[in-house]
Amino acid sequence: MFRKSIAFAATVILSGCVSTNNIPIDEAKLTSAQPKSITVTQREKPDFSAMTAGKAYLGIFGAAAMISEGNEIVEQNHVEDPASYISQTLRKVLAQKYQLSVAESQQLIDSDNAADIARTYHDADLILDIETINWSFVYYPTDWDNYRVIYSAKLRLVDARNETTLAEGFCASVPEEEASAPSYEELVENNASVLKTKLRSAADHCIQEFEHNVLAI
Repeated sequence: MFRKSIAFAATVILSGCVSTNNIPIDEAKLTSAQPKSITVTQREKPDFSAMTAGKAYLGIFGAAAMISEGNEIVEQNHVEDPASYISQTLRKVLAQKYQLSVAESQQLIDSDNAADIARTYHDADLILDIETINWSFVYYPTDWDNYRVIYSAKLRLVDARNETTLAEGFCASVPEEEASAPSYEELVENNASVLKTKLRSAADHCIQEFEHNVLAI
């Protein structure tokens, strides 16, 4: 994970781009399949990158330092991975819409494969998988003293009974430059309260994107 994150931070930190086309849910097909229950996946908290101008000049060593510093900020301030909030929110909405019971599981998974997900969470008919692809903060190219918080996530809705993907989507939040953008100190002070607020806002954005573009809610 650490080596993958170094390469990732060095190349696609601004967009967190993943080649994922939105595959909207087929409501009629899902209804006819008569699922009875839904659960959500659990994944390890991914590496967080804190990209400052000074570290950007250090190449691969700078990328490692960004991730080391970012993970320290997350750990010391108990910053939660937004994927958990997104998955819990969307699971509740799906459960209400399709009258599903909610199943809980503490099992971790690190695979993107629908069959692996289905076999890991076989106690439920439907499995909602929200995976954080990128969470980080980075200075603006024209303003090295202020930062934007970037977040991207991938959604999969898997039918455990036949190990197939029912819906899939990608969301990214990359704020434009703004006068009110916080400084590094403002992001991390008071237990990183501003960072947490920015991440929650990005998560809410992704919830809306997934609801409208993927889950037809």
